Amino acid sequence: MSAGGNKVRGFVFDIDGCLVRGPRAIPGAPEALATLRARGSGIRFFTNDSAKTQAETAERLTAAGVEATAEEVLTSAVVAAAYVARRFPRGRVLIVGAPPLRVALEARGLSVVDAPPADAVVVGRDVDFTYAKLHAACRAIWDGAAFLATNLDRRMPVAGGFVPGTGSLVKAVAWATASRPLVMGKPSVWAGRAAVASLGVPPREVAVVGDQLLQDIRMGKLAGTSTVLVLTGSSTREDVERAPARLRPDAVLADVGHLTEWLAK
Repeated sequence: MSAGGNKVRGFVFDIDGCLVRGPRAIPGAPEALATLRARGSGIRFFTNDSAKTQAETAERLTAAGVEATAEEVLTSAVVAAAYVARRFPRGRVLIVGAPPLRVALEARGLSVVDAPPADAVVVGRDVDFTYAKLHAACRAIWDGAAFLATNLDRRMPVAGGFVPGTGSLVKAVAWATASRPLVMGKPSVWAGRAAVASLGVPPREVAVVGDQLLQDIRMGKLAGTSTVLVLTGSSTREDVERAPARLRPDAVLADVGHLTEWLAK
């Protein structure tokens, strides 16, 4: 399998709008991934949602008909935990986020605290966000803690519309502290590097596949991989035509079901 003259041995897939829509797989996705697995390709699934564990995300995919294991799932929480552990080994981390973010950090030997002092503050999705949490995060950053965000997503799609995304909470902390966070999730270079490293192959032998130009495709470009946009989610062909050359994907496909056909060419 080759793309752009390079053999593709690993794939990083977005989830919503690329492989699944709600509780169901997008037609052709399960079959395409089964074919890639049969050929020995490495598979990773990347989500910006820091409020679900790797196991929970894998279970959701499998229930929809897309085979997945927890080890194949990468989340923004996992990327953030790895970064903080490298920078502050066994450090204290104050979080704004759901239990899975705490689990990811503690798995790296970090101490999760609810009040300053802290070496770092990590802001993720938190449906129980309060003024007290905002104040604690700001106090830690004012006192010198590093400021990280799992992502800057403005909103999240749900049944019947949208809900505010993690970015809305991050912006509150950023505004109060006059600080800019280091973003761990898509489309950051940290997310792309983590995804490629987990596959154990060079970036030129990896393809990032997703439905959003500014998230999935941009992450792949920053990481130096091949990029494939599928038209089953957010971005359209018109978006591609209007995009600057640096954001245009290597391929635009109707859906993931056409991926093996593209690779064969």
